[in-house]
Amino acid sequence: MHSWLKAAAIVLALGPAAPAMANSTDVVLDESSSSAPTASATATAKEVLAILNAARKKAGCSPLKLNSKLMSAAQTHANNMAKKDFFDHSNKDGSKFSSRVKRQGYKYKMVAENIAAGQSTAKQAANAWLGSAGHRKNILNCKFKDTGIAVGYQADDKPIMGNSKPYYYYWVQVFASP
Repeated sequence: MHSWLKAAAIVLALGPAAPAMANSTDVVLDESSSSAPTASATATAKEVLAILNAARKKAGCSPLKLNSKLMSAAQTHANNMAKKDFFDHSNKDGSKFSSRVKRQGYKYKMVAENIAAGQSTAKQAANAWLGSAGHRKNILNCKFKDTGIAVGYQADDKPIMGNSKPYYYYWVQVFASP
């Protein structure tokens, strides 16, 4: 497995998740804006989603639907990885993707996350996930109904420890079922 593609994790919750307060370590790019995804972010997400939903269709799964709360959770983490120079499912403070989803108010029974870094296009990110067994397993899990997909970009990105080159692009896909 390439260093830019990290194994995905699945966390199952027994009941609905209550909304939580925003994490003080989250990067907020514009506090005056709403948490709704921008048109550009939605277009990029739809491009990734079309590729992934084609694979889901071949596997007999219903298509995933974009969810604004999951889009916000994904974008927060993508921005954090880009701005704070790390690549992990856990935030720098140790919080997990399930916490990010809860903070957005999405009540889930099941949640998972895929991350990738270094791919400069939606097609590259989607194909990287489909080419990795762990990520593909999340994509083709027919129990997931909703998703959020985001990319964070850092123009002056520095190499993360253990890497000789910067990633610049940080991709996140969150999967959930209400």
